[in-house]
Amino acid sequence: MDSKTRNKIVILGTVLGSVLLSYSATVFFVPNAHAINNTEAIGGLAETVDLGSPFYIQHYQSAVEKPQTENEPGNFTGEGILNGSLSVSAIGNSTETLRNNDTVYIQGNSRYFTDDNMDMATYNFQAIGNYRSDGTFESRGVAIFDDDATGKLSSLNNSVAIYKDRIDSNGNGTFLMWHWK
Repeated sequence: MDSKTRNKIVILGTVLGSVLLSYSATVFFVPNAHAINNTEAIGGLAETVDLGSPFYIQHYQSAVEKPQTENEPGNFTGEGILNGSLSVSAIGNSTETLRNNDTVYIQGNSRYFTDDNMDMATYNFQAIGNYRSDGTFESRGVAIFDDDATGKLSSLNNSVAIYKDRIDSNGNGTFLMWHWK
């Protein structure tokens, strides 16, 4: 086979392959599919979420310090108010993974317990945090409560919460958590 014939076969194969690829792409393309912003048209699944007031509020003191290593572990303790009146202590651990632009990925676990140590609830969490140039820190995350909550904390069993955390440049921290029902 001479080079002229070989080139024609290669060109014909390329054209045929392109036609087949474009045809197969057309087969998988759904021309009438589009995003909608009508919650009733999709069964109400995309309803607006009203979080209301936070069910857990904690104020604390902490220095704003960026992680010094790639996966820096840490421990924390604190005290807060659950459902407006129940004093709760928190203890947990976390790992901060530094990303770009002063952003960190935070993951860990925590345990809430009542002052008499009779009632307890545990959760795992994940968050994204930002160290700001003004010396503050903010994070947003999600907490997934386990099924082992007891007594006054049993309402946390198998629940999901979202939270916000902020530390100002003076080290004054506020942690707020909402049920996501």
